[in-house]
Amino acid sequence: MRRLADAFLLTAATTLLSPQRSDAQPRATRQAFPMPPAEVSTPTTVMPAVAPSVGWRNSTVLGLSSGLGSPYGLLGAFVGFFPLRHLQLEVGGGYSTAFGPSVAALGRVGFNPGDSSFLALGVGVSTSFADYQYAENCEYPANSTTATRCTPSGAPRVAEGSASALWLNVEVSEDVRLGRSFGGRIAAGFGLLLNPGAFPAALGCPSEGLGATPCEVGVSRVRDEPTWLLHVRIDLYAVIVHGDP
Repeated sequence: MRRLADAFLLTAATTLLSPQRSDAQPRATRQAFPMPPAEVSTPTTVMPAVAPSVGWRNSTVLGLSSGLGSPYGLLGAFVGFFPLRHLQLEVGGGYSTAFGPSVAALGRVGFNPGDSSFLALGVGVSTSFADYQYAENCEYPANSTTATRCTPSGAPRVAEGSASALWLNVEVSEDVRLGRSFGGRIAAGFGLLLNPGAFPAALGCPSEGLGATPCEVGVSRVRDEPTWLLHVRIDLYAVIVHGDP
C-alpha cells in the first residue's frame, strides 16, 4: 500500500509541474492614445537657386535720355531693339539748346554680354535742326557780345538762317539690367560734324571754344579745323518686350 501511495503522489506532482498548453490567442493590448504609423522620409536634393537670364536677344526697350552733347540732345527719348544677343539697334530724338531738335540712329556691338550687363561700342548718325544768327566775318573781344571789327569792309554784319547739322557719332556704353523689366545705360563718346559748310563762316564768337554753337562752326570753317563734340549721356529704360535667354 505504501508503494502505491508513493506512486500516486509522484504522478500527481509530475502532472502539476508540467507546462500547460493553451489554444487561446493572446489578447492585443489596447493603447489609450493610439499613435499613427511612422512615415519614412525620403531625402531630397536641394538645388541652388539660379537667377534667370534677362534675355537680350529679341528684346525691345523704351527709355528716356539726358546728356551733354548727346545725339539725343539735352533731353530725349529712344526705342531700342536687340535682334541678336551681341547687337542693338536704336533710334531716338530730343532737344538741345545749341543746335535745336535732333533725331539719331545708332547701332551697338556688344563685347561678351552677360546675364545683366552689356559693354558695347556704338556708331551712328544724327541730324539737328538749328536756327542761327551771328555776325559774319567779325571778331569779338574777350567777354563781349559786340563786334568791334569786320573784314573785309562792307561784309555782311549778320548771318542768319537755318541749317541741318549732320553728325557722325561714336561711343562706348555699358548697359545694366535691373531685373527683367528695367535697365540703365551710361555712355561717352564724340560727334564729328560732317557738313560744316551748311553754316556761314565767322571770325569770332561771343563764347569761347569750338564746335559748341553754330557760330563756332563758322569759326572752325575759317580755321580749316574739324568740328567735333564730346558727349556723355545717362539713359533709363523699360523692357517692353522680353527677350530670349
